[in-house]
Amino acid sequence: MKRLLFGIGVALILGNLPVWAADPKVMLESAVREYQEALNTTRADLRLERFKRAQRLFAQVIEGQKIENADLYVNFSNAAIQARDIGNAILAYKRALAVQPGHKRARQNLDHARELLPDWVPRPKGQSLFDTFFFWQGTFSRSARSLAAALSFALAGILIALAVRWRWPWARNSAILPILIWLGLGGLPFWSSDDSGEAVVTASEVTAQSADSGGAPPRFSEPLPGGTEVQILERRNPWAHIRLADGRTGWVRTSALTLVGTPKL
Repeated sequence: MKRLLFGIGVALILGNLPVWAADPKVMLESAVREYQEALNTTRADLRLERFKRAQRLFAQVIEGQKIENADLYVNFSNAAIQARDIGNAILAYKRALAVQPGHKRARQNLDHARELLPDWVPRPKGQSLFDTFFFWQGTFSRSARSLAAALSFALAGILIALAVRWRWPWARNSAILPILIWLGLGGLPFWSSDDSGEAVVTASEVTAQSADSGGAPPRFSEPLPGGTEVQILERRNPWAHIRLADGRTGWVRTSALTLVGTPKL
C-alpha cells in the first residue's frame, strides 16, 4: 500500500481548537501518538487495533467539538484506511474537500482510497466544465469563500445602486465582475448539480435491491462495498433509492449510508 500523506497540519488543528478545550487537545495528541505507534508496530493484530483506536480518538475530537477542519478529517481518514474502514475514510476525505476543495492531501488520498475498492465499483468522474471554469474557488476554505462571496455581493449592490441613482454607466458595467465572483463562490451551489443527496456506503457492505423491499431481487450481482459513493434520489423509510456514478440505480437501507453533508442520515 502506498504511504499516505499523514501528519501535515496537526499543528494547525491544535491552533484552531478553542483555548479552553484542553481535553480535545490532549485527545488529538493521543490520536496522533496512537497512529505513529501503530505505524511502528509489526504485530498485525496490535497494529490494526491501534489504528482503530486512533480513528476513534480523531472521531471524538471532530464530533465532540463540532469541528470542520480539513486536516483533521484527513487524519481521521488516514487512520480509518489503515483500520480497514474504507467507507468512513472516503466519507471523511469528501467532507475535507467540502470544507477546503483545494486540499491536496484530501484529493490525493481520496483517489488512493478509491483504488482500494473492487474494480467493478463505479467511481465518480472528474471535474465538470463548470468546476474547471471556477477552478480558483477550490483554493479557498469554506469560510473564506463565504466572506469573499458576501463582499462581492455587497460591492455589486453598491455599484448597481450608484448606477440607478446617478445613471453612471461605468458603475453598472463595473458591477459585472463582482457579480461573476459571487456566482462562482456564493452562487456556486445554485449553478452546480445538487449534492444534497450525496452519500457514501459506510456499512461494510449492503445489498442493493430492485425495489424498496427486503424480498425484492438483488439489483446487482454483488453487494455494494463500504466506500461506494452514491446519490440519494428518494427516501422511503427505511429505504433509499440510490444512483451509482455510472447511472445504475437500486434500493438500499438508509442505515447503510451516511450523507456527506451531515453527520448522520
